[in-house]
Amino acid sequence: MKYIEPVKSVVLFLLVMLSVVLTFLNWTYTPDYKVIEKTEEKEIQIGPQKKMEDVIRPYKAIYRFDKEFTGTVSNAAMEDIMKSFVGWNIDLVRDNNNLTASSINEMIRSNNCMTIFFAGEIPYSAFSSIFQFADKELPETTFNRMVIDWSNYNNKELQVFFISSNNETLMRSHVSLQNANQFVRNVIEPAKTYDTFKEVERDGFTSLYIDNDKVESTKYTYFINEKSPDVFKDVLFTEPNVVQRTDESPNSVKYQDGTSLMTVDKNLKSLIFVYPTAESSIKIEPSKLLTDSFEFINEHGGFTADYRYVSTSTNNNQLDYQLYLHGLPVYSDQAINRITTIWGDNRIFRYKRPYYSLSTDIPSEKEIKELPSGSEIVEKIQKFNNTVLSDIDDIVVGYYLTQDKSKQNMTLEPCWFAISNGVWTNLTPETLGGVKNGLE
Repeated sequence: MKYIEPVKSVVLFLLVMLSVVLTFLNWTYTPDYKVIEKTEEKEIQIGPQKKMEDVIRPYKAIYRFDKEFTGTVSNAAMEDIMKSFVGWNIDLVRDNNNLTASSINEMIRSNNCMTIFFAGEIPYSAFSSIFQFADKELPETTFNRMVIDWSNYNNKELQVFFISSNNETLMRSHVSLQNANQFVRNVIEPAKTYDTFKEVERDGFTSLYIDNDKVESTKYTYFINEKSPDVFKDVLFTEPNVVQRTDESPNSVKYQDGTSLMTVDKNLKSLIFVYPTAESSIKIEPSKLLTDSFEFINEHGGFTADYRYVSTSTNNNQLDYQLYLHGLPVYSDQAINRITTIWGDNRIFRYKRPYYSLSTDIPSEKEIKELPSGSEIVEKIQKFNNTVLSDIDDIVVGYYLTQDKSKQNMTLEPCWFAISNGVWTNLTPETLGGVKNGLE
């Protein structure tokens, strides 16, 4: 028993030392954390993203050769024209703040001049990725036509005029071409083979320029591709998981989360998203409005087809993008064919768009159509129709879209249209007041 006390002392000492060691290890222990990689939430892309110049496109170009106009609406020609602008050095000079319609007409009919027409008023900043502007701060003015005078191309020089027929303003610039022959070869020379165009003069208004010959175009039938509205719900709502869906009727569905509302119209194959608290009466400058609208749509790949910027309403911060096919605008009263944004207080307030796209055309349904010349259309408007030519912004060939009974296919019929303040009128024999004679 004489060893019991020494053993207890040793055991107690060992326990004390073990406690000290464990306490030290606990204080100094650093766990070997594995690096936790941040998993980024994958953004939903409805379609491919695009560049600004993909949606800023002219719809018509006319050329003046020896007192005669030629012109085109060809998609390929518009692409060649836009490509020719890349790298141009533009030093804008304000020329006129009170431009008259007659002075615009005189400029356009000047020999060795080409005029490029845009559907909407374009902020100069929209061309900042194409032109090299001398000014760091671009003017908050817009243009809807460009007149290019190539009279001095032998000296490698062009004179360019930026015209706003709506705001009656004119800006000009001289452009030095590094390769003038290439510009003439790609842009000017092909115009000599284009259709003859006719100037339709209007007292006190800018002239209309229309095809003087009969127009051949193709009628198409397309299968359609529909994106599920649930995809747009995931894109547009901040917290898609709390969104409530309500089927109000076979053709109407609502999605809401208490702050936002999305309404789906299955007949028109369209949706409207509204964020009410963002509503604002503060007007936004055209350049910022276009940038914000474009980036909002492009962020989720919303330009799902050839949509082109066509109009701005600065009164309510609205921008519209029109569906185009093979270089021609598409109109319909059976399906929505525009993307519309209304910008609010630092974010989207209202967003209206189609949720369908044209998938594949059916070759057996293709049909060549011959339309009357623009001159014939103007004559019939003047003779039969109540519409006054001065009320028309332009007369264009486009496609009228209709759905079949199954609503799985869409037919696109080439037709003449009159455009007035963004509103289209299909110039059929009925609207022209005549008898059926091939105008459909």
